[in-house]
This record gives sequence, structure tokens and C-alpha cells, in this order.
Amino acid sequence: MTNIEFIDENVRLDPRLQITLDRQTRNALRTDGSLNRQGDIAVLAVVNDPKVWQERTDFRPVAELGKTRDGKNWIISARVPLSRVPDIRADPRVVSLKGAQQTGPVLHATVPEILAAPDNLPTGSRRGKGAVVGIIDYGCDFAHLNFRNPDGTTRIEALWDQAGTLQGNSTVQFGRVYSKAAINAALKAADPYGALGYNPDPGQVGMHGTHVMDIAAGSGRGSGVSGVAPESTIIFVDLSTDDIPWTGEASLTTKLGDSVHLVEALDWIFRTAGDRPCAINISLGTNCGPHDGSTPFEQALDALVAAVPNRAVVIAASNSYDHHIHATHAVARNSSFDLNWVIPRTGPGPNEMEIWYGGADEFEFELLDDQGKSFGIVGLGKSARIKDDNGQTLVFISHRKTDPLNGDNVIGVYLEGSLQQKSWTARIHGKTVGGKGEFHAWVERNDGAQSLFKGAGVVDSYTLGSLACGYRSIVVSSYDAHYPGAPISFFSSAGPTRDGRNKPEVSAPGQDVIAARSATGTGVIRKSGTSMAAPAVTGAIAVMLSQPNVKMDATDIQKAVIGSARLSPPPTGAPWDVRYGHGRISAAQMLALLKAVPAAAASSRRKVRRNAAKAAKQTKTAKKTKATKKAKAARTRRR
Repeated sequence: MTNIEFIDENVRLDPRLQITLDRQTRNALRTDGSLNRQGDIAVLAVVNDPKVWQERTDFRPVAELGKTRDGKNWIISARVPLSRVPDIRADPRVVSLKGAQQTGPVLHATVPEILAAPDNLPTGSRRGKGAVVGIIDYGCDFAHLNFRNPDGTTRIEALWDQAGTLQGNSTVQFGRVYSKAAINAALKAADPYGALGYNPDPGQVGMHGTHVMDIAAGSGRGSGVSGVAPESTIIFVDLSTDDIPWTGEASLTTKLGDSVHLVEALDWIFRTAGDRPCAINISLGTNCGPHDGSTPFEQALDALVAAVPNRAVVIAASNSYDHHIHATHAVARNSSFDLNWVIPRTGPGPNEMEIWYGGADEFEFELLDDQGKSFGIVGLGKSARIKDDNGQTLVFISHRKTDPLNGDNVIGVYLEGSLQQKSWTARIHGKTVGGKGEFHAWVERNDGAQSLFKGAGVVDSYTLGSLACGYRSIVVSSYDAHYPGAPISFFSSAGPTRDGRNKPEVSAPGQDVIAARSATGTGVIRKSGTSMAAPAVTGAIAVMLSQPNVKMDATDIQKAVIGSARLSPPPTGAPWDVRYGHGRISAAQMLALLKAVPAAAASSRRKVRRNAAKAAKQTKTAKKTKATKKAKAARTRRR
């Protein structure tokens, strides 16, 4: 007999929405790599207060359709991210929420909002000409018209598919590099993807990398709307992370920030760009990691951008603000703290947690199930497995002492996907407290069914991605450019870094952004996420660096990006906000700062000359006075 399983979640929802959410939970919906991996869903909402749609950023209203028959409520159509449906329905102002038919895209607002349109820039300004925009991502649709010149040739100088088959006489040690000549030859074929041997979008879902590339550097020849730096040259790396174990025990000690492939992609783009200005975009990341800039990738990034002028790397802040992925608390000696870790019961795949704390402290870790059963204590420098009756490992715990890159201790917990436990208690015991006695914990990203922390200790700050905590990177959060006041996107992660530095640097439009859709030739698709905000800043930096006679080191570029930001928001009035950063990016102000710097330098030089002339005059006067006094003294002696 087939057993029936009763489900308690989302029972108040419209059945159509329940079914769609259930498919999402079972990973039965096709994903495309952006925040809204299942796409937004169309809804009809009945609300008792129409202001709800002005105060929430997790929807896109389409039309106010009038009042209900009793005259008490309003009917509104909208598009909302599927993942936000339960939270929206729980709003007391929402009387009803019904699933409807999905919709197409709306107008792109990024370029005019960040003041990067031709009318916003000084007359004659280059829009990226002579500069390189590098993209490290997934899926480069070289055939889309937005990445082709008027004569049909490609704007992509080189494409490195790291998962491709290595060819003879290659400039790389693995994967396959497609040159500009090879891409141009393929574009002449009826099937350019088959001719090149590279398919950027086999599922035809609209790949993440193509969308990101268009925001930063698309020309608009296919879609009708250009990106921020449409005159730039493009270099793309389709990243392979097969050097990173994503499952099993090894995944606890090796993260995306340890990927050799990622570092090599960064280095290859800079080397290929040569002495040209180059801004690289990385809209990738995971949750777990030290969050202090100590990963090999972040340290290599800092070294690479500092080595040569006119280099920058821009990274998306991450989309985890409202996911409760982070917790922090202090643990005193001979005391303990219980952290509640909730696992979606039907969620696919493994779940992971990392706990970082100072090297001067010593904690012990204990894991308890939802019945309060303890599986034992794992001390510092120890590891442990929890097995089932058949000898299969269900839980692996690693308690590593003194990470070699930052000197801190880290606890990693890995739960196999076969576990159906609803919640666990992670009990942290304070054995020795020689430092702050403070821990920071993160749960790893799981797009099928994200686990989370609940209760005491949960803090939604410190939620930047694992790659976004370096010293010389420029980290970007997301706001919604479709509304007055540019409200921060509900998903946009918050700083600071674990070691207390102010990141993100700036914010840019990242919600409901329209850009090129792969496998369409001219089409577009709407996506949301800090992944969409970062390339707007990448393009703006490329525009700045492409102006004549610009020579800026990494620190100069960071200062220009921060100094150009519009300070309202942040709503707090502070110079830096954990989510907005220093404010909203402005390409026009970045170019204005370029003109201000030479003017200030010239003013300084004039001041130096004036001071030198004044000093010379004073010296001459002093000498003359001294001579006069000397002569007078001599005459006095003679008398």
C-alpha cells in the first residue's frame, strides 16, 4: 500500500501556488542560475491596503484592477519571485493571493539610473572604447547580436571554456580557448554553436553569464537597449569548478574561494588584456568561508589588481539577506550556546554548516537531533562520523585547529541528503576563552531547499558571499531602480566582513533587470539578484578607465567608485550602510571626478609655484633688509 505523507507547510496558499512551490522543493523546476531560478510567477492579489505594494520590494505590480464587490479591498495584479510567495501571503494586509499566468519582461532601467547613458556623460566621452570587460561566469552566447559589431563580427576577443577539450598549441593548461578568428568563422555558419563546438545554453533557459555580460558591455544591437560599456572589448571565461568537491567530507575543507580554476581565470583575463584597462566581473559565490578576505582567491585577487594600474575586480554581494544563513554569539568559559539549525524535511541534496572562531579560543562541538539525543562531543583538532545501522556515513564533523591562512579555528558539519531530520541543535561549549569568545556560523547555499538558523543568535548582517570579503575587490549590493527612493532589494546581502571592514562598497540596480537572453539571437530575459547589480558597476569602471590619459591604481579606482556614490540612500544618513554600502553608483560622477583630479593637481601646482615665488620674494627682502642693517651698523661704527 502507498503511504500518504501529510504536509503542514503553506496550507493557506492557493493550490496552484502550493503545487508550484512543491515542485520547487523537489527540484522539479528548471533553473537558470539567477536569484529567481524558477522565474517570477504572476499573481492576482486582494489587499486591504494598497500601500502594501509601495512598501514591499519583493514583487512587481502591473495593474490596480479596482475594488472588490463589497468595496472593502483592492484587486491588484503583480509578478513575484516564487520563493517569496509564502512571506507575501503571510502579510496581514494581503487578503488573498492567487496564481495566474507567467509574463514577459519589462523595460531595462539600469543604464539611465546609474547615469551612464550618453546624455549623462560629458560630450565626447568614451563608453568603454579601448578598455576590456572580463566576465567569469557560465554561458557566453557569442552569437547574440548584442555582442557583435555592425558588420556581424564578434566583440568577444577570447572565450576560455574551462570544461572544454584541450587543443594543441593552446595558451592554457586545460579547457579550450576560442579566439576571435574562430568565433568569427563560426558566426558565418548556419549553426554557429555547432561550428565552434561550444553551446552556451543547451537547456535554452537564458544563461546567467550572457545576461551579466550584456548588463556590463552589451551594445543593444539585438535587444534595442545597450549595456553600460557598449564600446568595450569582451573577454569571457566559462568557469569550471571541478577542482572543488561539492559533496562528501572533502567539501567541508575546500570551498569556492580555494578554486585554482577561479584564480587562473582571473589571471588569464588580465594577461590577455595586456596593458589595456581591464575591469572583471564575478557574479558568483557561496555562503561558507572565513569572510575575512583570507581565501586564496581573495588574496590572489588583491595581488593581481595591485600589480598593474587600471585593473579592477567587481563581485556580487550575494542574495542571502533574508535567508537566515548567519548566526553569531559569544560563548563564555565553562558555558555553552545552542544554535538551532533547521533542515527542510523534503529538501534535496546535502546540507552544510561552518562555524569560525578565534584561534585564541578553544570550543567543543556537540550535535543533537530534534529529540535531544546527543551524538557526542567533538573537540578542537578532532573529526567524527555518525553512521547508520548499515555503516553508511550520515553526518561528518570536522573541527579544524588554526587555519593556516588566518589562524582561526573552524567547525564544519556535513549532513547527507538522505537525512530527513527537521532540525538539529549545534551546541558550542566554551572550554578555553583567551580571545573574544565569539563565533560566526554560516549554512551553505542549497538552491533546492535552503537550510537556515532559527532563534537566538540569528543575525542577517555578515551575509556577504564567500568571495566578497577581499581588500581590493569592489563589492556591489542591489536595489530596485523601478521605485522612487531606490529601496534596497529584499534579497541583497549585508556586510560587514567578519573582521569588521566596510563592504559592500556601493549598490546598483539588480532587481527586475532586463538583458540578453542566450539562444535567442536578439531576445531578452528578466532576472534579479546582486549578480545583475555587479556588472553595472563593472561597466561603469570600464567607462571611467577608457577615458584618455587615465592611470589609476586599485586604491584610486576604489576611491573613485566610493566617492562618486550618491549618498541618499543610505537612509540612515551615515557615510556607509551595511546593505547600500556608500550609496548608489554614478558613472557620470565618476567621470566628473576624473576631471576634478587634474584640476586639483593643477591648482596644487599653481599654489606651489605661488608659495615658491612668495618664499623667494621673502628671502630676497630678508637679504636686502639684512644688507641694509649691516651697512647702517657699519656707518654707526664709523661715526
